[in-house]
Amino acid sequence: MALAPDLSAPPLTTRSTDDPDVVARQLADDYSNHVVPLTARVGRWQLTMSFWSLLSAMVWLFYGALASTLFGTRDALIAIGLSVVTYSLINWLFTRWGARSGLNSTLLSRRMFGVVGASLTALLIAANTTYYAVFESSTLAVAFQHYTPSWDIRVWYAVIALAMLPLMLGSVQTWMAKLNGFLLPFYAVGVIAAVIAAAVRFPDSGWLGFEGVVPPEARALPGWLLGTILYMGIYLTMPTTVDFARFAKVQDEGFHKNVTFGWVFYAWLFAANGAAGIFLVRAALPGDPTAETGVVEAIIAALGFVGLLLIVVSQTRINSLNYYLASSNWERLLTNLTGLRLRRVAWVVVTTVVVFLLMLTNVFSYLQQALSWQGVFLVAWVGIALTHFALVREDRDTPEFRATRLPKVTWGLAVWVVSAGVGIFLLETTSVPALFTAAAQVVALVLSVVLYAVVVTVLPPRVRTGLDPRQEVPDAASTWIECHVCEDSYVAAEMDRDPGADDAPVCDACATGHRRAHQRA
Repeated sequence: MALAPDLSAPPLTTRSTDDPDVVARQLADDYSNHVVPLTARVGRWQLTMSFWSLLSAMVWLFYGALASTLFGTRDALIAIGLSVVTYSLINWLFTRWGARSGLNSTLLSRRMFGVVGASLTALLIAANTTYYAVFESSTLAVAFQHYTPSWDIRVWYAVIALAMLPLMLGSVQTWMAKLNGFLLPFYAVGVIAAVIAAAVRFPDSGWLGFEGVVPPEARALPGWLLGTILYMGIYLTMPTTVDFARFAKVQDEGFHKNVTFGWVFYAWLFAANGAAGIFLVRAALPGDPTAETGVVEAIIAALGFVGLLLIVVSQTRINSLNYYLASSNWERLLTNLTGLRLRRVAWVVVTTVVVFLLMLTNVFSYLQQALSWQGVFLVAWVGIALTHFALVREDRDTPEFRATRLPKVTWGLAVWVVSAGVGIFLLETTSVPALFTAAAQVVALVLSVVLYAVVVTVLPPRVRTGLDPRQEVPDAASTWIECHVCEDSYVAAEMDRDPGADDAPVCDACATGHRRAHQRA
């Protein structure tokens, strides 16, 4: 119910429809620093096809092959099954949170870590997806070099970076879904064909009975549990779910919980891809340890030139998502810390340059360690987010996220850093029992849950009160208010009164940057 307006505050300039200038601009930027209004939500299959670009990454085949090589095929398959269940259950919650709030993972994190502290979320996602873009682009370069062995691989690095660039400019609201929806059947048929070809060409693989290169007596934990912990390193999909679920229509929430972000998705992502990766590598390369390029070599060994085309399709699909998330989160990071706003298209170009430069550094030599460290941070993020959802009931639909109402940092940020720091220490040290090193991600997860439960109970996050535009309009979800800084109109759910400008209405992106918010690159 709307409250009577405060006559001492500047009046609100409202409208009942979207600001056309904002809509035109946000078609490319995808509301990177704003709430996604209900009018910008997309159809269920458009959202599904955009997110399902994640299905075709070579890394999913690689993880299955890696788990099998280390701990044996049967233990790897058990680990994959457990991961399908746990990921599906956790993302059931994150799907609901993203769809009902319209918030991306950075804005959602503000309540837990503070306005500045939430920047760490954007940094982690941006860095992780940039690394994955490097990994996927590098594997494609390796595939091409297989057919041009006399060429310097750096030539292929450059060609791939330039060729991919125009394909990475799509967004959830535009043609990202069309690109990935068109390519998805080719990927699915290609993987099936590779498995069939490998079975015909290498009939005596014995892949299911392979027991792993790490003997049971050298394992600190059972192989299936070690494999499950290995898959915890991919918790990046949790905040990624939030970033895409914010575009879901509320009436489609059930569909997305089960299909787009749920068990159907993870059965394909982990089970189908993982089993295919295990079989291809064990059949085509039985004498070689699983390296980062092993899956690529196995596909080419099974299908030849057709395998190269399959890899091109898979890398085009997954890099559309990697570049989208990397560019969006670099943009959020800059805006959250400085108030400056650089369009996402420009960030795609910047990301492309960074990916190319990282490919020149032999990324395979340090990629796993970098992702392991970042994976520990993401595991701790998930632990804190789940605990916050469980204990802070008022935040289960739309938590407070507006920059003018929350502190810059909270005790939750300290919990996050400490939990992740302990996990990284356990990963790198040799002075603790092997059990703790093997279970570093689990320790970080448990520690984040316990510490945050204590903090949120004893020191709950502070929220500033005062005049609230949400309460001055009949419906905060279907009313747009003009911001006094950028003069654009955004949905009332994200608007606030600016205490530094005589309580004039301000959108959250401008409130975040304060004095520098009016600057636009």
